Amino acid sequence: MAVTYTTAAKVASLMRLIDQTTQARLVFSTDTDPTLAEVESTINRMEDTVDRETGHAWRAVQVLDEYYDVPHNCYNLYQRQFAIHLKHRKINTLVSGIDKIEIWNGNEWDNLVLDANGYTEGRGDDYWLDYNLGVLYLAGQKPWTLGKGVRVSYRYGDDSVPGDIEEACTKLVAIEIAENDDYVIQLPEGVDKYGIMSKVNSWKKDVERILYNHREIISI
Repeated sequence: MAVTYTTAAKVASLMRLIDQTTQARLVFSTDTDPTLAEVESTINRMEDTVDRETGHAWRAVQVLDEYYDVPHNCYNLYQRQFAIHLKHRKINTLVSGIDKIEIWNGNEWDNLVLDANGYTEGRGDDYWLDYNLGVLYLAGQKPWTLGKGVRVSYRYGDDSVPGDIEEACTKLVAIEIAENDDYVIQLPEGVDKYGIMSKVNSWKKDVERILYNHREIISI
């Protein structure tokens, strides 16, 4: 999986790693420990951590079969539509065959996004979506049951990575490497294990602050 929030080169730069043979700045490769592939795998895991801790994403993330109860008070009598707040915002444009908005019709799930079913997206039609805020409006359709009567599959996420999210992910990866005794990291001359672990503690505080500031508030 491609990396998005940071790069192995930025992790090496943050840690100030050097090649002890040439004394040149170290770049992760197939010959280093950890290898480039291992660092990129760690980046992918830390990207998931960032998404989970903030409740948001700065890349395209797929959500599958997210169930929603339909509270009685979410029905707008004047506009004759249900408003359902999805668990995420910055929704990607719905695509037939990939994304789904399904309502339970009493016998089966009816997919409003599937072209073959003949439903139309629009404020005056069957459904529409506030893509920025992540609010789904069922304008012409009503689920047969209100308990888990709606099932949604969609993609969400911003298309650019803020600098502090890049910083948080970079530091999360560096922390993982520094704390993993299986890795033989090349520390700059004069920097001992105590010195790098002192940095780790500072990085952890930075990460906690950044992720807290980006944490989503879920609408109820």
